[in-house]
Amino acid sequence: MKYTLVLLAFLFINCKPVTKNISPKLVVVISVDQMRGDYYENLVKPLKLRGGLHKLYTEGKFFADAHHKHAVTTTAAGHATLATGYFPSNNGIVNNTVYNRKQGFSHYCIWDTTVRYVGIDSCDLNLVSAEKLLKPTLGDYVKKENKKSKNYSVALKDRASILMGGKLANRAFWFDEKSTQMVSTDYYTEPYPEWARSFKAKDRLSAEIQTGWNRGLTELTDFTFSNDSFERECGTFKPWFPHNTGSMDTSRVRSNVEGSFMWNTPFGDAFVLDFAKELIIKQDLGKDNYTDVLNIGLSAADVIGHHFGPNSTEILEYYAQIDKELDVFIQFLEKELGKENITLVLTADHGVASLPEILAQSNIDAKRIAPSQYDEDIAVIDSLLQLEFNLPSSSISRANYNGVEPNFNLLLAQGIDSISYINSLMARLEQLDYIAQCYSFFDYQDKNCKKPYIELMRNSHRPEYEYFVKILGKENYLVDMRSCGTTHGSPYSYDTHVPLVFYGGAITPGSDRTKNYTVDIVPSLLELLNIKVSEQFDGNSLGLN
Repeated sequence: MKYTLVLLAFLFINCKPVTKNISPKLVVVISVDQMRGDYYENLVKPLKLRGGLHKLYTEGKFFADAHHKHAVTTTAAGHATLATGYFPSNNGIVNNTVYNRKQGFSHYCIWDTTVRYVGIDSCDLNLVSAEKLLKPTLGDYVKKENKKSKNYSVALKDRASILMGGKLANRAFWFDEKSTQMVSTDYYTEPYPEWARSFKAKDRLSAEIQTGWNRGLTELTDFTFSNDSFERECGTFKPWFPHNTGSMDTSRVRSNVEGSFMWNTPFGDAFVLDFAKELIIKQDLGKDNYTDVLNIGLSAADVIGHHFGPNSTEILEYYAQIDKELDVFIQFLEKELGKENITLVLTADHGVASLPEILAQSNIDAKRIAPSQYDEDIAVIDSLLQLEFNLPSSSISRANYNGVEPNFNLLLAQGIDSISYINSLMARLEQLDYIAQCYSFFDYQDKNCKKPYIELMRNSHRPEYEYFVKILGKENYLVDMRSCGTTHGSPYSYDTHVPLVFYGGAITPGSDRTKNYTVDIVPSLLELLNIKVSEQFDGNSLGLN
């Protein structure tokens, strides 16, 4: 007995306890649509925000130089990329609207006429699904690892929710402006939850709709060129506060006023976060030992940014309010599940360009090229090509900000060498003072091509879904653009640079200023979850644990 006690004491003193890494019970991926990577330095810190954004950046692992590594920085392509760990060239989603070369027309990238809406009596929205997404998402991998895991998505935008959720999602939800409820389709096999039928924005946020979106900040002059109004701002609302149902542009909004208010104010994203909280409670997310995934897209940020631009009072007010909403959401997660049981990711599908008229005030070379000017220039180039190649009719089938599609049937019928024609077309396009570079299918196939941004262009390229010649406008130029507002979609840093922050009990806080990419998100989370897959991702693990 004496020797037994001595042996036990020796083992207790000298043997270290065996510890086991416990995976988070809930992974939450939040994509703030159009959030630029420089907003932390330019908005969050100067405005001294102290809510959810502040918490994530200061208590999480912050990758300060994160970028999308593809050229066509649009919503669908961005969400598919951050959700799969693959570039658009491999995940199959290269743009919001794609030119279907085989069928000869353009269509929505997630268009699917085989599905039908569920959980709602009548819905006029696009018929859409994840069918055209070629790679699994994070939630798909998690569900493959354990069938008891759950995977949900919610956003105002259908493409954000659907593409983050993937093909194996229990269900993806998106916003119906008419009913103001979150809808879904029979693409997903799990029954549409009864509680979601009555979860409507017009009821839950009726007070906010009645009061409107008002200014909450007092000192804005240090952070905006345009104060509360600028002549090139335009959209659903007039370009000054307050924004309410009475200040809507009646030429743009004639019905579904309450739903439109949601789309165009921070309250739309607040509604999405409220729905996400209800989803966690009702569907018991993070309540067992099997990791669940919840994807959240905050889409109103993009609509507001398009209308008013990144230098606007509206953007400042949006992020000040969403900082508060995220604070409430994070507090909910930690109270409901415990910080040790969650991993939260903050990122974005793309950034945005500043209004060129604002940049021009600071003597920056920036211009807006109207569709009429672009169309006239294309018509002149077409006429010159007809003369050069002795063609009887137009040699250009289609042209817009995505690029130019030659009439190959005409070239073939006339015996014209397509390489010579394409080279002449691109040379003439590049003579326009607002075009920086052109790229053709020949360039993507040429391993020796050294054109600027060629790697990012290849990462956005799928030959079945785009025009043969891609145009790239000069930096800070908006080509084929309406007379007001702004956009995104280029390989320039203001469009590619996005936030990337990981937060939770398993994450060691800190800052990393090396260049990283959104395709790194999925490999990093899978490693954190100790899920091994045979996939060779386009991204790499960031080593979170």
